[in-house]
Amino acid sequence: MTLFCSDISVSSTHDLAKISQKLCETLQNISSSTHNHQLSNYWLLSATDGIRRAKTTSFQVLSLVETDITFHLEKLAQKFNAPLKWLRLEWVSSTQETTWEALQQELRKYKRNYFRKGIAFKGKKYPWLLCSEMELNAHACFYNGADVGVAEVNKKNLQAYLKARHGSSEMPEFSDNMEILTFSTDGIFMDLSTKEIHRLSITPRQHGRRELQPLDKNNLQPIIKNLTTYLGNQVKENGRFEYGYFPVFGRTINTYNTLRHASSTYALIEGYEFCRTYQTGNLTKLKQQIEATLEYFIKSFIRYYPNNLAYVIEINNEIKLGANAVAILALVKYIQVFPDSPNNKHYLTLAEALAEGIAFMQQSDGSFVHILNATDLSIIAKNRVIYYDGEAAFGLMRLYNLTLNHRWLDIVMNAFNYFISAGHHKTHDHWLSYCSNELIQHCPAEKYFRFAVDNIKDYTHFIEKRITTFPTLLELSMAFHKMLLKLDEFPQFSHVLDGFDVGQFYHALHTRANYLLNGIFFPEIAMFYKLPSSILWGAFIRHHAFRVRIDDVEHYLSGLVAYHQLLSDNNYPKLAQKTGTDLVTPHCSLTAQGVAAATSGKWIIPPPNDWLATGVAIHTLGFKPGSLLVARGKNMDKGFLTLPSVRSLISKGACGIITDDSTHYLDFGIPVLQVQNVRQATLDLGAWARKHFSGRVIGITGSAGKTTTVAMMAAALKSSKQVGHTIKSANLPIGIAWNMASLRSDLDYWVMEMAIGQMTLNSQITRPDIALITNIAPAHLEYHDNVENIALKKARIFDAMKPGSYAIICRDIDQFDLIAEKAALRGLKVISYGESKNADMRLLSYEKGIATISINNEKLSLKLKTAGRHMALNAVAVLTVAYLEKFSLKEIVAALEEFEAVDGRGNIFMSEIEGHRVTVYNEAYNANPLSMKAALEAFADNMINSDLKILVVGDMLELGYNSEHLHRLIIERIALLPIKRIILVGKEMCKHAKWLETQDKIVLTAKDKIVATEHLAKIAQTGDHVFLKASNGVGLHSLFKRI
Repeated sequence: MTLFCSDISVSSTHDLAKISQKLCETLQNISSSTHNHQLSNYWLLSATDGIRRAKTTSFQVLSLVETDITFHLEKLAQKFNAPLKWLRLEWVSSTQETTWEALQQELRKYKRNYFRKGIAFKGKKYPWLLCSEMELNAHACFYNGADVGVAEVNKKNLQAYLKARHGSSEMPEFSDNMEILTFSTDGIFMDLSTKEIHRLSITPRQHGRRELQPLDKNNLQPIIKNLTTYLGNQVKENGRFEYGYFPVFGRTINTYNTLRHASSTYALIEGYEFCRTYQTGNLTKLKQQIEATLEYFIKSFIRYYPNNLAYVIEINNEIKLGANAVAILALVKYIQVFPDSPNNKHYLTLAEALAEGIAFMQQSDGSFVHILNATDLSIIAKNRVIYYDGEAAFGLMRLYNLTLNHRWLDIVMNAFNYFISAGHHKTHDHWLSYCSNELIQHCPAEKYFRFAVDNIKDYTHFIEKRITTFPTLLELSMAFHKMLLKLDEFPQFSHVLDGFDVGQFYHALHTRANYLLNGIFFPEIAMFYKLPSSILWGAFIRHHAFRVRIDDVEHYLSGLVAYHQLLSDNNYPKLAQKTGTDLVTPHCSLTAQGVAAATSGKWIIPPPNDWLATGVAIHTLGFKPGSLLVARGKNMDKGFLTLPSVRSLISKGACGIITDDSTHYLDFGIPVLQVQNVRQATLDLGAWARKHFSGRVIGITGSAGKTTTVAMMAAALKSSKQVGHTIKSANLPIGIAWNMASLRSDLDYWVMEMAIGQMTLNSQITRPDIALITNIAPAHLEYHDNVENIALKKARIFDAMKPGSYAIICRDIDQFDLIAEKAALRGLKVISYGESKNADMRLLSYEKGIATISINNEKLSLKLKTAGRHMALNAVAVLTVAYLEKFSLKEIVAALEEFEAVDGRGNIFMSEIEGHRVTVYNEAYNANPLSMKAALEAFADNMINSDLKILVVGDMLELGYNSEHLHRLIIERIALLPIKRIILVGKEMCKHAKWLETQDKIVLTAKDKIVATEHLAKIAQTGDHVFLKASNGVGLHSLFKRI
């Protein structure tokens, strides 16, 4: 979200008041829900003049008003000589309790500088002393040097900053049991120089930078312009680059590298060419900078030798193969971009002399010597860095493109024969990708295409998932993309892509390009470092102390320039858009070839040609005859199928085994597929199945009732379509993948249950066409802190959805605006439903089991077998989907009226206890405050005499520090029901038993289900109706058996 505030400047207290007013107006338009935690109503305000490091103040106010902001802004403004330029206002969105000792242990789970939360200490004068994530990173408080790979407290830096921020009198004692809060923030950033206000992202790895829509040709353009300008501004008057910065303490990097000087010049010319094409940036200044840095390079680092040889000389008197190569790249690029320059004749002659230098370094087998002594050209190192080889070949190919001198082409072809035989593809080097692509343009031989594929094969998961920004991965991907375009011209070589998932590659490419944004010093991040202007719009490497170096910027810039071309041309290869349809059948994706292609596995014991699996089995409960078994990995101690289970299921009709250790299964008599990782293979099979499913996918999430809604949706849509759906409530990534891999491909709809855990991955696997969010409530708070966090994590269901898809959201959710905003950012169509008057599709009333519903202003009456208002709301959600998908609403209503509740989610059955026949209302599969409230209300509304009712309610687990309060709210609701006999099960529920007894109730307490059964045996009578509700771990679902 970007807003503009053109009516403000900063030169007086009056201006500060205007800024405060604008900030408050912006806050009013931001979707945020209130919730209680220990840092509720705490704010952090940071400000800087853009010259010096930002100052931050934190404060607590019940309701933020303009005068609060103005007061703190005035204090901050006094700390700077120049007017304020950048402001950042944050509020604490969630907290977690810990201790100093536990925090230090927790830090070691994170790569250095990847701990993304703030911390708060108890103060002496103030309740809490806060330090935000940005403050901690910008002062290296959790960084102990390059030799320590994980996050670790730097006590010296932390104490120094705490003293400066909060005063020496507030210094904590740092005892092991000292209470600590970690916290996350939400916020906005105001740039007073551009008059823009940006919403800050709260997505974990994007946290703290501006929220941006996925990159497109328009929003990427200013980023490339700014990176180009930054790199150009590193050229000093004499033409030498300012090599780089360690920004925490504003230190310049005092070493130098001539190879990186040349390669950065090449990237700078690429950036100039981009800016010239789009008429952006200061082109005159950029050209001057390019020419200054080239001239400095030539005069300072080039040395000529006999026989027309020229070399780039490093400052340590070494000659690096790669330096000559990138110097050629820079010179050739200059000649191409500035064809009328008087320097071109000299530059071409120099480029050829440098190429002769490379030729001198080639050995008879085609390999290159990497390092020579600049004094006598003796060999210092035959091999040092493998990417020198790719640079050399790439540089010579670019020179060949310019001159068509076959000498350079012959050298490269000789080198490539060596690269292929030596297995250079195993390094996945981006320079090798560049040069193979260049070679293919002139020599489209199969072996070069195959090398290019092998150079990236089995690497796309790394490209997509790597936690560091790793900008060369984008360069590698973009070069390969160009190779795929060339492959279109040679369909006779298309088989080099066998087993390669091109769709997954492009997904990884786009993911990596967008991930690079997390390594750019936007002003809202740069402001916290010592000299913000020195790093603004630079590209940093987080795990190297946020280092900014010219080659870091170079790789970001080259990759993003190429990516912009892809976004602009929207030109994807035709031949390479193989979906693998030749590897699957219309109804099944699990063919022998398909399974191998999906998992990059190898059949150790091959199946017959007509082999098909009916599904995948990852545990015994999910088995059906014909299943492909996934054996437990050799380094796993739980999950998947043990060896005895595999042996047992083979006797029941299993058709194959997937394993990462085939030695145990060679004599089992069925096909065996060897994979690298069984977990990843399972995910791959799910993604493969989704890829080959041409029907529609409905993804359903919510804090309560997901399984019921999935079952109801599937049952209703089956009235006229073929539908498959999640079974066994398997709603995490492995379970989703297993379910999808086991569903038929020729169905019309898949209805998938999706849990909050790893929701981004869930979305990537499922790729819903329709996402449904039913409700948000306190659940699993031990992991998610508060309901706002739950809402945000649930909203990640949208992450892998295509623009124009449907996001159906319950309008009654407190966090509706927040979730709808996330959907809109993804370009989704938001449709709301619920009881709210603002809902698009409404539950108008629910009386005596009959729901009156309005769908697009058409009134429908519906009588459900399953009781409760929450069930009626689920029906509205189903009808909303049916309407959007153009079903007959009459048929859907009829199907809904026949729907019966899922076991453990409101199903009703007869049972006996101690000879007494009773009716059981089974809601005991799981519980949180929302589902407990809904189920209790539905049971209370049942027309049965209240004297015949018994409540058995157990603990709601994983509610965190607020558990006691949330259980008390449920007890207070029970007190209002006209039901007398109540059994409380579990520690949390039993805490409130004495109070509940004062409300004219008969209350029995039970520490567990065994004692609860004993109580029931004493009080239950024939004709009673027994209600069961608790978290699954309490075990109430096993109290009764159906008769």
